[in-house]
Amino acid sequence: MSPPATPFAGAAPRLSPARIIAVIATSVLVLFGVLLGGRAFIAAAGGPDVAAPSGGPAPWESRLADLLQVERAPRRRMALEIIDDPGDMWGTPAGLSMLPLIEGKRGWNRQGAAWSQISSGGLDDDVDPTVMGVLRELAGMAGGYGFYYADDRVSLTTAPARVWDVLRRGVAAGLTLTTAQRHGMPVHLAEGLRGGVHLTREEDGGVAITPALEIDDVEELRRLQVPGLRLSFSLMPIGDPVHGFYTWMPGRELLLMPLEPRPTEALSRVLLGDGEAITIPAEDVERFETEHLDALTRALPVLSADASIRLPRPTTLRAALAVHVDTAEHHLTTEWSVRYVGEDGEARHRHVLPDLSAAAEGRIEGETAGRDLQGETRLAREVLNHLLPLAGRHPALWQPLDLRGMATARFMTETLPVLRELEAFDVEVDDDVPDYREAADAPVITTSVSDDEDRPDWFSLSVRVHVGQEEIPIGQLMAAVATGEPEVLLESGTWVSIDRPEIEALARLMEEGRELADPQAHGTLRVSALHAGYYEVLESLGVIGRATARWNERVGRLLERARAAEAAAEHADGRSAGGGNAGGAGEGADGVPVPEGMLATLRPYQLEGYRWLDFLRRAGLGGVLADDMGLGKTVQVLAAVQRLIEQREEAQGSEPTSSGDPGEPEGTGPVLVIAPTSVVGSWVEQAERFCPGLRVRAVRRTAARREETLDGIAEGCDVVVTSYTIARLCEEEFIAQDWAWVVCDEAQFVKNHTSATYKAVRRLRSPSTIAITGTPLENSLMDLWALMSIAAPGLLPDPERFGQVYRKPIDRGDTEALGRLRRRMRPFLLRRTKEQVAADLPAKTEQVLSVELGAKHRKAYDQRLARERQRILGLLEEDTAQSRFVALKALTTLRQMALDPALVDGGDGTESEAPATGPRPGRRPSPSAKVEVLVEHLGPILSEGHRALVFSQFTRYLSGVREHLEATGVRTAYMDGSTPDRQKVIDAFRAGEADVFLISLKAGGFGLTLTEADYVFLLDPWWNPQAEEQAVDRTHRIGQDKPVMVYRLVSADTIEEKVMALKEKKAELFARVVEGTGDVEAGGEGAGGPAGVAGAAGAGGLSPAALTAAEIRELIEG
Repeated sequence: MSPPATPFAGAAPRLSPARIIAVIATSVLVLFGVLLGGRAFIAAAGGPDVAAPSGGPAPWESRLADLLQVERAPRRRMALEIIDDPGDMWGTPAGLSMLPLIEGKRGWNRQGAAWSQISSGGLDDDVDPTVMGVLRELAGMAGGYGFYYADDRVSLTTAPARVWDVLRRGVAAGLTLTTAQRHGMPVHLAEGLRGGVHLTREEDGGVAITPALEIDDVEELRRLQVPGLRLSFSLMPIGDPVHGFYTWMPGRELLLMPLEPRPTEALSRVLLGDGEAITIPAEDVERFETEHLDALTRALPVLSADASIRLPRPTTLRAALAVHVDTAEHHLTTEWSVRYVGEDGEARHRHVLPDLSAAAEGRIEGETAGRDLQGETRLAREVLNHLLPLAGRHPALWQPLDLRGMATARFMTETLPVLRELEAFDVEVDDDVPDYREAADAPVITTSVSDDEDRPDWFSLSVRVHVGQEEIPIGQLMAAVATGEPEVLLESGTWVSIDRPEIEALARLMEEGRELADPQAHGTLRVSALHAGYYEVLESLGVIGRATARWNERVGRLLERARAAEAAAEHADGRSAGGGNAGGAGEGADGVPVPEGMLATLRPYQLEGYRWLDFLRRAGLGGVLADDMGLGKTVQVLAAVQRLIEQREEAQGSEPTSSGDPGEPEGTGPVLVIAPTSVVGSWVEQAERFCPGLRVRAVRRTAARREETLDGIAEGCDVVVTSYTIARLCEEEFIAQDWAWVVCDEAQFVKNHTSATYKAVRRLRSPSTIAITGTPLENSLMDLWALMSIAAPGLLPDPERFGQVYRKPIDRGDTEALGRLRRRMRPFLLRRTKEQVAADLPAKTEQVLSVELGAKHRKAYDQRLARERQRILGLLEEDTAQSRFVALKALTTLRQMALDPALVDGGDGTESEAPATGPRPGRRPSPSAKVEVLVEHLGPILSEGHRALVFSQFTRYLSGVREHLEATGVRTAYMDGSTPDRQKVIDAFRAGEADVFLISLKAGGFGLTLTEADYVFLLDPWWNPQAEEQAVDRTHRIGQDKPVMVYRLVSADTIEEKVMALKEKKAELFARVVEGTGDVEAGGEGAGGPAGVAGAAGAGGLSPAALTAAEIRELIEG
C-alpha cells in the first residue's frame, strides 16, 4: 500500500473507486463518532460490515449515499422573446429582434436575464451551460453595440447567416422561442425554403427571368394548405445579405425559415429586389443561351425552366497551374486558375486565382459574377493541402512564382516532376521550353594568342570555356563566380557546375587583368610579354589552342629562362659554373655565352641569373634581381652589361641581321647605374676588377660643379655610375640622354612613388630597367608597387586597384591573393637565398643579450615613459600625419632613453650626422649598461684575434661608444653618414689597422663587403628587420670563411623589447611574400621556393613613417 500523499510531495498515488469510497466512508464515520461521543458507535463502525443482500448495495453503502447526497437547486430554463421591433434611435434596426427571458415562479421574467448579465457570466450557475453558450454567441451578434439597459435587444434582421445554426443548437438544448413574455405564441424554425429563379418562355418567344421563393417543402406551411385553395403568405427577409425569411402564421405563430442551401451573393441581391422579372427579347435569346445562361445557372438556382430553354450541362471545378518560361532569359512564372470543365472535358470558363492561399480563405479577387465561390474555395483548400507538404524542399507553390536562371532550371528538373505526380490539379507547361539538364562533361578552358598588328609588342590573348560543343560566355561565367553561384546556366538549358578550382582560378585571373580586357571582345585580353604570368596560369588551367611564333619566342623563352634560374638555385651546390670562368665563353642551355671580358668565375646560380638578366634586356623587359644580400648581384649585372657592350662592338660596321633574339630593342648610349652615394665607388671598383674592358665613369657632382657635361661623359664610356641624389638634382640632364639600359641598385631608395627621386627615375629614356635590392620588402606591399612600376611598368594595376586586389587581402592573411601575386610576378623577379645557393657559406649564429638598466637609468626611463605614453596615445586619437610625426619623435626619445639618458638630457634626441671623431668636453666618464656589456664581450673576442662590426642608429651614442672602447685600448674605425672619405676608412679596416669597426646603420647598411670581421654587435634594435639583415650581411656574405656571430643588445623592460616583437611580425610578412614560406600554393611552386614577389624598401631602409598608428600604439601601450 502506497503511503498517503503529503503536500509538495508531487503527484498523489492513483486510487481505485472502491478505495476512494472506503476512505471517505471511514472518515465520515469517525467524524460522526467524535461529534456524538459514542464509543459504541465508533466501535460498531470499526466492526465488521453486515453482508450486503444478494444483488443490492451493502447497508453501509446506502447510509453513505444518503449522507453524501447533495441537494442542488434545479436549473432555470431560458427563452428568447422574438418580436417585430420598430427599431429605435439608439441603433436597434427595424425588424425581428431578440430579448432573453428567464424562468420564474409565474412564467418568463425579463428581470435578471439581460444580455449584459449573459455576457458577464452572471447566470452561469443557474442555467444550463449549453444554453448559456448559445446565448453568448447570439449576444456577440449585436454588431458592436454595447448593452447598457436591461431591455436592450439583439437584432435578428441584421444577424449573420450562422444565426440559424446557433438557434437550432439552442432549441435542441432546451431554449424556448416565444413571441412574448406573457401569453406568447411559439416561434418555429422551419426547413425547406428555397430561393431561385423561374425561366419562362414568353408568347413572343422571349425569356423571362423571375425571382421566386419555393415553399412547397416547408412542412409548417404545407400543413396549412387546403385542397382547392392556395393560401398566400407575406414573406419578410432576414439578414443583409438575405439568408432567410419569416412570416406570421394564422394564430400569430412566428415562422422562421432559413434559405437552403445558404444563398449566394447573387441570389441574395435578387431576393432583396422588387421581384421584377428580367426579360430577354426573342432576338437575343440565342445569345443569352450561349453566352450568359451557363453563368446564370451557376450563380442562381433555377427553380423551374421552360422545356424549350436549353439549360447547360453541369460543370466540374478543376484547378490548373500554368508554367510559362521565357527561353531567352530563362525567366519562369506560374499562374493558378480554376476552370469550369464540362462533361466533354472542355473548359467552358477560366478564372485566375492570383493567390491560392487567399482563395482557400474565401478571399477571391476579380469578377465574381456567375462563379461558384464556395466551390472554388473548397477546391483551393484541397489543392493547398497537397502543396503544403512540399514546402520544405520546393518554393511556395501556392503563390505566383517569378524565377530566373538556375532557379528556373531547378524548378523544371526537381519541382515539376513532383507536381505532375499529384492528381489534385492539372499542370500545363509552354511548348518551347528548353531541355533543362546538367552537363555530363566538365568545362574545358582553351587559350589562344594572336599578334596585334597595330602594336608589335602587344598580343590578343583569347580565353574560351567550352562544355561539350557549347561555349560558356566569359562574362556570364565571371558574374556567376563573383556572386558565388555554384552553377552557370547556358542558353540551351544545360547548366555547368563551376565549383571547380580551375574555374575559380580563371575568374580571379580575369578579375586581376580587368584593366587589360578588350571591351569589344569578351574573354580577350590585350597583353604584352609583361603578362607572361597570365599565360603561365592559363597554360596550367586548360588547353593551349594556338599561339603565334612571336609569342612563343618572347614569352615561352622568358618562362623557360625564369625556370632555369630557379632550378639552378634549387640544385646549387656552391661550385662555380663550368665554362663560366675568366677565360671561357661557356654556353648555356639557350646558347647565351658568358662574356669573354668577364674575369669573374660565376657560380651556377649567378650564371643563370646573368642569362635571365640578358634575356630580359634583349626582350626590352625589366625585372627585379632580389637575391639575398651577399650573393653577388653586382657581378651578375656586370656580366649582362659586358655582354651588351660586346654585342654592340660585334655589330659595329655590319648590317643588322636577324639574330633570332626576341625583339632586340634599339638601345643607344651607355648603361646607367644609379646607386646610393656610398656605393658609387664600389660599383666603379668592381667593374674595374671583374670587367676591366668596360669604360666606366662616375658622376658624383652636379652639372654646376662638373667640368664636363653629362652628354660628353656618356659619349666616351660604356657605363655611367651616379647616385640617386645626383639623378634627382640633375633630372633634366639625365632624361635628355638616351641610355641602353638602366640599373637601379639598392632600389629601396625609390619606394616612395610620390618622391622627386622616383619621378626622375621613371622619366629616364631606356628600353628597360633592372632593379636590384637585397631587401625587396620591408614595410608595406605598396613598396612593391613602386618598385615594379619602375622595373616593369604595366605589370601591376594602378595603386588603388593594386590595394584592392592584392594589398588589403594579403594584409588580412589571404593566401590565395598572395599566391596570385607571386605567380604574376614570377617571370620578372628572381630571388635566391643563401640557404639555397651558398651551401659553403659558414654558419651564422644570432643571440639576443638582455641588458638590465642601472637603478638611476631605470628611474629616468620609467619617468620619461609615463610622460611620453600619455602624450603619444592622446596624439594617436587624431590619427593625422602631423600627430603620427610627433608620436614617432616621442618614440625615438624613448629608444634613446633605453640606450643612455644622456642622449636626451644633453641634446634634442635626434640622430646627428655631424663628425664625431674626437672626444667631446663634458661627456660623463661612466659608460652605460650596454657599453659595459659590449666591452665585456669584446675582451675575449679580440684577444683571440677576431674582429667585430658594431652598429647603432644614433651617431651621438656610437661616437660615445668609440670613446669608451679607445679608452680601454681597443683600436677602432668609425663611419657614419658624414664621413668624408668612406673608402679610406673601409680600406684601413680591411688592412688590419682597426679591430672594431663602428658604423651607423644608415651609412653601413648596404653596399659594403667587410668579410674581415666575423662578429657583429647591434646596439639598438630597429623595427625594420631587413635593415638589420643588410647590416649583418656586410660580413656574412660570399668570401667569408669563418662562422659569423651576431649579438643583439636589448634593454630589458623597455620599448626595445616591443620593437623586437614588431620586427618579428614584419619579418614574417617578408618571408611569406618574398620567400614564399607558409601555406601558399603558387602554380605548383612549393612553399619556400625561390620565385617570390618583391617590394621596394624605404629610402635608406630607416624611414620611421612606415609605422602605422596601430603599430605605434602597440609599441607604447602595456
